[in-house]
Amino acid sequence: MNDESSVTDALERVRERRQQKRCPDCEAVISIRGFDGEYYWTCLECAAIGIGYATRGDALEGAVARREQRFHGE
Repeated sequence: MNDESSVTDALERVRERRQQKRCPDCEAVISIRGFDGEYYWTCLECAAIGIGYATRGDALEGAVARREQRFHGE
């Protein structure tokens, strides 16, 4: 049963990470890239972009925060 829980937990974490990597504007997949110490995300479907992040994690958090602002009106 422990192994089943571990597999279930791992799959849930993968699903959550994939959901985080979605465009705040159209829900398509985003790409996170870095150049010269600065990271940015771009949507693979629409023209949305987020720039000026120090790390890949910051870029992902920026996309998530923008999506939350958009859907929660904050």
